[in-house]
Amino acid sequence: MIALSKILTVLSSKDVKKLIENFFSLSILKFVNLILPFVTLPYLIKVLGFQHYGAIILGLSLINYFQSITDYGFNLSATREIAKHRHSKKQLNFIYSKTLLSKFFLLIFSLLLIFPIILFVPQFHEDILVYLLMCLILIGQTFFPEWFFRGMEQMRYITILDLIIKLTFTIGTFLFIKEKSDYWIYPLLLGGGYIVVAIQSHFLIYKKFQISFNLPKLRNIKKTLKEGFPLFVNQFTPTLFNNTTNFMVGMVIGKSAAGVFGSIRQIIQLLTVFNSVVSTVFFPYLIRYKEKFYVYSKLYIIFFIILSFFIALFHHWILEWIGIHAKNASEVFYILLLGVMSIVLYSIYSTNYLISRGHDKLVMKFTVLVSLIGFILSYPLVKFLGLVGAAFNIFICQFLLGGLAYFNFRKLERKKYDF
Repeated sequence: MIALSKILTVLSSKDVKKLIENFFSLSILKFVNLILPFVTLPYLIKVLGFQHYGAIILGLSLINYFQSITDYGFNLSATREIAKHRHSKKQLNFIYSKTLLSKFFLLIFSLLLIFPIILFVPQFHEDILVYLLMCLILIGQTFFPEWFFRGMEQMRYITILDLIIKLTFTIGTFLFIKEKSDYWIYPLLLGGGYIVVAIQSHFLIYKKFQISFNLPKLRNIKKTLKEGFPLFVNQFTPTLFNNTTNFMVGMVIGKSAAGVFGSIRQIIQLLTVFNSVVSTVFFPYLIRYKEKFYVYSKLYIIFFIILSFFIALFHHWILEWIGIHAKNASEVFYILLLGVMSIVLYSIYSTNYLISRGHDKLVMKFTVLVSLIGFILSYPLVKFLGLVGAAFNIFICQFLLGGLAYFNFRKLERKKYDF
């Protein structure tokens, strides 16, 4: 009875209630995000084939490089600032304004780079309309203020707004994509949805939180970009192995192979997205209550291992449902699964421990090192081992990231007791 009373007391606290609300809000969103691809992916593969779906995967891989630039780590740095100053309207206006303008400049810089690549690289000419329309996704995602809702711990708004995007996209897929030549509609639907919802989200911030945009001084933008650089590197450099691997599969093996590899990775997103939910919900909470980290980390690792085991048990049925019958598909799946288990350690000990305590530069150093290793290995592994090599490249890097994050966590913990 005493134990039950303690549990009820903990659950009744305001902070725990907010954690539970945020977790279920994002869980609903991520669950729908996971279910909808299992509805649309078999349909897209059947209608478009792996060749045209592979062109979409290549386009998304290209855009992901520049999305990392426009994000600039703001989902961590701006979230951290807002979590610290959430009760100061003046500070919130300032953080909102400088973040928004910084992202605008980063978007202009990205578009100035991406247009020449699309227009002048010969490999992109065949599907040039698809790649140009992918820029709409970049624009919409750049201005979607997820970082603001994260910092305010109002995850339900992210849920509602993102659900609008995904449901509209899913309905549009079945209504408008009827044959292979319709594959250009994919980025148009997704990009258009992101832009509309981004506009709605800023209107919501203005009406609900009374936050408005005030033109910041240029020196404030420069300071923001300078201070956020370590987190930008942390967020960008993993694309050197993660995104480049996808890209290499398409460029070296072909668009059909990119379609197969992208489809398998879409399945693995089931666990990646769940990890993202947990990390996102706990990040602002662990900034305020650092002592809660130790219980959180142990319980989460145990839970994730059990969850991964059940996903592995049912993966054959999932591959069959989607229509993936490629050679070595199961091997690729298992290798990527082990990689996700490693990246969970990175999320726990890097994002929710090192970064939440301000060790941005430390994380930056080993993230850059591992990402460069993955970037160098991506071509030879894909060239000589095909899809298995691509999966191995991602696993090696994720394993190193998780291991180094844990190593540095232990190192800092030992220093606490050295006198």
